[in-house]
Amino acid sequence: MPDIGLRLYQMPLAMVWSMLMVTFAIADIHGNLLGLNDALKKCKFKIKSDTLINLGDICDGGNKTHQVIDKLLTIKHHILTQGNHDVPWALNWMKTGKELPIWWNQGGMRTAESYNFDYKNVPKSHIKFLENTLPYYVDEKNRLFVHGGFDPDKPIDTQDVDYLTWDRKLLCEYAQTKHVEQYNHVFVGHTTTQFFNGSVVPMTFNNVTGLDTGGGWSGRITIMNVDTFEFWQSEISANMQNSMGLYQDVF
Repeated sequence: MPDIGLRLYQMPLAMVWSMLMVTFAIADIHGNLLGLNDALKKCKFKIKSDTLINLGDICDGGNKTHQVIDKLLTIKHHILTQGNHDVPWALNWMKTGKELPIWWNQGGMRTAESYNFDYKNVPKSHIKFLENTLPYYVDEKNRLFVHGGFDPDKPIDTQDVDYLTWDRKLLCEYAQTKHVEQYNHVFVGHTTTQFFNGSVVPMTFNNVTGLDTGGGWSGRITIMNVDTFEFWQSEISANMQNSMGLYQDVF
């Protein structure tokens, strides 16, 4: 049997390092700190070396958006694509204090709660964090990561960011019968898998995988190894977290 340790020793350092690093994707955390911590713990995520590709909607729903952003800021290799709840909704309140009714009623109140209902309590680092979100991300293996979806009949760089963050047709219609030819695989959030017969596990249709499993509301947060498609899920939803802090000591 070959000596694995010797083989690693003889490899170039960069190659060894790449083998030890793992790339994960996560979607729609929605202020669910306890669920996020649980998912990271279960997949044995390494803060300093692993990569987390975040499909957006980190704000709203759960009452720990402040703490979620603090946690994400500690991850050395973190890529954040824009979610509709993050930009412009939550970011608008963080910068101006204006409470848009549609945002407030769709989980925005919980984000404001995490900052003690005062936008002046929002750290500048949190504002910068959301301002630097990407409309989409394509990795070196030609895999697309985008919050909502895109129109496969048009180049993605010509499409409006609002469409990329709000689209549901890619997952719910196009991918049901067609393969997305432009990319080797596509990962999306935004549309919870609970729409599909109440499922709380990630779902793949052709080469499109939906990772929003409802953890920001009544489902679970899912984190997935994008190379092996192995996934881990939180045991706690944002709704559970919001319920009087009963689960604070569980994770």
